[in-house]
Amino acid sequence: MQGRCVWTDERGDRVYSELKGEFVETGNHVVGTFRGGTGRYAGVTGEYSFQWKFIVESEDGTVSGRAVDLKGRALLSPTAEAHSGEGGK
Repeated sequence: MQGRCVWTDERGDRVYSELKGEFVETGNHVVGTFRGGTGRYAGVTGEYSFQWKFIVESEDGTVSGRAVDLKGRALLSPTAEAHSGEGGK
């Protein structure tokens, strides 16, 4: 399985990632790679992984589910940290 994911925070800033893993099914393991973002997440890099708890697929092919055991790390670029006004916090 390969896919893309967009994480959106309460301010509307986004993080983009690519997903790779086993077929989308309950219990399967997925690995994600951060590929940048907008606003305070511009230039973010890193990786994460999780396991699907359950999956719901709609008629239009959209997949939703619950992830468990989410682990990973992200690194904000110095430019993004300065842009956020929070010093990377």
